[in-house]
Amino acid sequence: MADMEALARKHWLGDAAKWSDDVAARVLKHVVAAGGEMRPRVQQLERQQYLERYVWPHYDRARESPAAALTLLLVANEKQQQGLESSLWTLFSANSARFDQLFDDSVALLLRAIDGTADADAGLVRLAVVQFLIVCFGALEVDVVRAACLRLVGVSVWYHLLESRRERELAQWPQVRRLWRHASRRWTAGKRATAEEAARLCRERDVIARLVWDAADGDSVYVEKVVELLVDLGSQLPTRRFVGVLLDDMQAAELLAPRVSLELARRLRACVAFPVSDVGGQPLAPEAARAAWYRRAAELQLAAYKLGHGGESEEELGSGGESNKELESSGDADELATLWAGSAGLLGSTSEFTAVLQRLSEPALRALAAAVNVRLANPRGQFERALVERLLAARYAHFEPEPMGVYPDEQLLYGRAVTAADAFGRDGALYAGLPLPKLGLQYLSVLDYLQRWFALLRVEMGGAVRTDLDAAVTRMQPCARDDDANAVGFAGWTRMALPISALAVVDVQRARVGEHQPSRMRADLSVDLSGFAESLRAEWAEVRVHDVLVLAQVRADGSVARVRGCTVDARLDAQGSVVEQFDGSADRGFRVALDPAQYARDTTADPDVYAALNVVMRRRAAENNFTPVLETVRALAAAPPELPAWLRPIFLGYGDPAAAVPRLFGAEVNLGDTFVSADHAQASFAQYASVEVAGEFAEGATCVVAYPEDTGGVVRVTASSGDPAWVASDVQAPRRNALAFTPAQVHAIASAQREGLTLVVGPPGTGKTDVAVQLVSALYHAQPGETILLVTHSNQALNQLFAKIVALDIEPRHLLRLGHGEAELDADERFSRAGRIESFLDRRLELLAQVARLAASLDVPGEFGDSCASARFFLVAHVRVRWEAYRRGQQDVFPFERFFEAELGRPLFPPGCDAAAVASGCYAHLERMFDELAAVQPFELLRGSAERSRYLLARQARIVAMTCTHAAMRQEELARAGVRFSTVVVEEAAQMLDIEAFVPLTLAPALKRLVLIGDHNQLPPVVQSPGLRAFARMEQSLFARLVRLGVPYVELDRQARARPEIAALYRFRYRGLGDLQPHVAQGAFAQPNPGFKHAFQFVNVGQQQQGESEPTPHFFQNLAEAEFVVAVFRYMCAQGYDARRVALLAAYNGQRMLLLDVLRRRCPELPMPRVSTVDQFQGQQADYVLLSLVRTRRVGHLRDLRRLTVALSRARLGLYVFGCRALLDSCFELQPVMAELLRNGDALTLVPEGHQSQPVIVDDVDSMAAVL
Repeated sequence: MADMEALARKHWLGDAAKWSDDVAARVLKHVVAAGGEMRPRVQQLERQQYLERYVWPHYDRARESPAAALTLLLVANEKQQQGLESSLWTLFSANSARFDQLFDDSVALLLRAIDGTADADAGLVRLAVVQFLIVCFGALEVDVVRAACLRLVGVSVWYHLLESRRERELAQWPQVRRLWRHASRRWTAGKRATAEEAARLCRERDVIARLVWDAADGDSVYVEKVVELLVDLGSQLPTRRFVGVLLDDMQAAELLAPRVSLELARRLRACVAFPVSDVGGQPLAPEAARAAWYRRAAELQLAAYKLGHGGESEEELGSGGESNKELESSGDADELATLWAGSAGLLGSTSEFTAVLQRLSEPALRALAAAVNVRLANPRGQFERALVERLLAARYAHFEPEPMGVYPDEQLLYGRAVTAADAFGRDGALYAGLPLPKLGLQYLSVLDYLQRWFALLRVEMGGAVRTDLDAAVTRMQPCARDDDANAVGFAGWTRMALPISALAVVDVQRARVGEHQPSRMRADLSVDLSGFAESLRAEWAEVRVHDVLVLAQVRADGSVARVRGCTVDARLDAQGSVVEQFDGSADRGFRVALDPAQYARDTTADPDVYAALNVVMRRRAAENNFTPVLETVRALAAAPPELPAWLRPIFLGYGDPAAAVPRLFGAEVNLGDTFVSADHAQASFAQYASVEVAGEFAEGATCVVAYPEDTGGVVRVTASSGDPAWVASDVQAPRRNALAFTPAQVHAIASAQREGLTLVVGPPGTGKTDVAVQLVSALYHAQPGETILLVTHSNQALNQLFAKIVALDIEPRHLLRLGHGEAELDADERFSRAGRIESFLDRRLELLAQVARLAASLDVPGEFGDSCASARFFLVAHVRVRWEAYRRGQQDVFPFERFFEAELGRPLFPPGCDAAAVASGCYAHLERMFDELAAVQPFELLRGSAERSRYLLARQARIVAMTCTHAAMRQEELARAGVRFSTVVVEEAAQMLDIEAFVPLTLAPALKRLVLIGDHNQLPPVVQSPGLRAFARMEQSLFARLVRLGVPYVELDRQARARPEIAALYRFRYRGLGDLQPHVAQGAFAQPNPGFKHAFQFVNVGQQQQGESEPTPHFFQNLAEAEFVVAVFRYMCAQGYDARRVALLAAYNGQRMLLLDVLRRRCPELPMPRVSTVDQFQGQQADYVLLSLVRTRRVGHLRDLRRLTVALSRARLGLYVFGCRALLDSCFELQPVMAELLRNGDALTLVPEGHQSQPVIVDDVDSMAAVL
């Protein structure tokens, strides 16, 4: 390692790097040196900026060196594995011609390695190039990468199809035949292609097929990477179009299956067999897929019939080596008759079909295989009977998808998928792989999308359950019982798990027609809590109906033999009777529902499994929602929802990215009360040639904007006032918008009013929440017949958003907040379902009382305030009649004057008022009152809470708010209630998993508008498993995916959170992010930070003391930084800072805990500031932030600029960053940030006596102590 450090400093870390083939050879020799793992040496090269500063700038010369090309690929692959693709593609995109050359050189290098003519280690070359291809095909959104990759998967790959298969495909797709002819003419040097170009085209034509043949004899690691590449190619329509036909023709899945794990082989089979038209791209319905299989079966039966009966030439049937007459006279005729005369179902049974094939003679087998386009030669060009039999059987086998179980089992928890995903990247392997689907930019269909997500969510659930179960088993200390050596006892205990006293299956209901599993399966489970503390009994008493429990068979040695899941159906007392609440007895029981499909498999394979289960484990409520979420995804996969035609292509990743985006040019948009004044409206369209504002622009005016056809036209804003002034001041004061939105915010609000997909990128402090609130308000008023679904990731964000909506001019009866977080909502009314129903009933009484007073003021006898129906009669028979008489001049006195004067407590018509306007406003108020009564009437008629709840959801609520988790858990219930949303608004969209943003869309089958608001430049969704995060790309949000696909978005461009100089630290991450003036130049922003020379500063702690430490794996701490940060906090308190306005942030949780410990020891007398990790503090802010970066040996996860953006954007007035300058300076990705951070030096500059005093330079903890 030290030699490489010296080599790097000498040759490329200096000012003028010069290329040398000898240096590249020395670098490669170092990387492949014997002893130790290779990956740490590649990581060292990557940290030393070998790619950016040496090999890539000199690639035109370096490409002649095999060592340089190979080391470049190794480092590029490493950057992708560390999640640094964006910097990689930025580097490559800057020189597209050079990247094209690199890509072609890589393909040539791979083919030379396959041929055995590579100058470098052939095995390493093949592995590195295949991994590089995987990386590239996962980034097709990058123009230069897409152009290079698609050349490898064009129609030219059909060169390797069997000729009969190719002719059949070309006949089916005439438009492809033209492409084929054009491609095939350029493989030979001549007029259409130079020799060099023809050679390149041949390489591109051959590489996929050559990879498949080569992998059939490769080592397991290499074969797994090839299979991963093939699955990636088959998982996106642009790459599957021609490659899918090739993989099917070559039967790559069966060819490579013996050399990879069962899980990975199944993944490739599922990919090739997926029901989609390879060339056309259309999903195939189950009926179409079955019909295609029957057509193939009929072809084989016809071929078997002809072979057994003669009458066709050998050329028509394929060269089988014997004539039909010879086959007919042999014993093969009877076996062939079994195929053509028997049921087609025999072909679908692999075992039965294989048995028939094994009884055929070799000539008959050859002839049959050739007749149905099954290859006769193995990769070495030899006939291998067993292989041909396997390929034939596989061609007609029914592919059965994996069971979609929603409960954990031992195969999931302790299988390769979960264990390898949790250990991913920690075993030192150069290129680790997993038998899991990946989440890319594109999907074959909605079914494909749902199946991939189900598989990954199930693995995520398995990892979490396994962690909890292993911890519980360890604490329970299983052992052999003294009285029975075959029984298991437990010497320890844990709060989350108990030994099972008894478990008995009590209810197995018969299967439904067409199914082979019980329709329902339940068991009674009992536990003994005697000897446990009362607090523990109380915790188990909180286990509720619908909670999920985990059952396990634990052996005496602590290993887990079996795992099953179940859902609580009921609570049972000691006698087995169903009870609502447990009594004081120590014997507790639960009636639980188990998975019927799993039970059906168990009765066949292991009927005693349930009797052997001896531990039951509960999980915390916040972590125990996996079963309803999985059930939702499984139900959606069983009947994939139809997305709107305008959304489906872009959701799946195809078509014009801008096609679904609303167009404002030439449109007329109702923006409600978005503008606070005529001047505000005028200033909101500065990019247009001119703006005309017309109409009465009073406070709270409603504005309609007519956009021109282009920016050279005139924007016309027409304002109209609302109700008469008396309504606003006396009867019903509307709550109007008071924010002067910026032009970008106005554009986002306007776009959201139009039908289509609107993406709003909100950098820190740019008012994302206010924009969401206003666009919802504008939609509410402009589209009175439509409903809006409002979704966020967290309850905190949802309550904040909902509270702002409640404060606007929106009728409370139209608002509904679903989910447990409603209790934390700061509002005068309750907006849960029960709260809304109660509110409706209370409001009914208030309105009926007003009707009774109105009837009395009119001297109309009768009990019109008894019910909504009688009130409606009163409106029609009396109120409207009197109003019409007054309006037509048949009555001089306003008939409702007495009523309104009693309500207002003053004269209705003061001197000088516009009597007609006041009268009109009064009558409008009455109509609204009776309309509200009509809306309440169903709650008067419906008596059951369930019916009232369904009606509230389906008919009354116009703005429904919930978290994405609640939507996923209650999707089926909400869909059954008849909820049909027209608009879905998703806040915090960049923090949601893709599936979490998708599920709410299924509640809007007639979706008109989808508004996604977030910031993909900040932290993505949280995924704990490193394998799911890095390999499967599970952390990619729908928001980020659409941005990567190139969907145009509106970016808010004025921040009002931080001082301009602090905002400059992360400004480079956004397009033209400016500051909201004069807001950021007033008040506290205009004052310096007391005691500090600068508003922000980097403080170089360096390697003081021992630097970073790691007491346990991934638990990073830095005592020097912690002491320094706490000392600065003490100094701030001495300067008069309020501790509540200060936040201490750490890049790692270990440092957060260390900061808390140092705070308690060093300043117990001081108020505690907020102490958090950067990740946990996303979405929050503080006036002053002290940030500890912790690491001194490796930069760690701060190389992810999204995390650094969050870290630097939490402070409003002061930001002080503590870290190791030498380490951060060496990081390529952080150079723009470091250049800005170091503008004020790297030593803390204090002014304890005021800003006019002499500054004090503090460069370590000891000098800080002197200041204190």
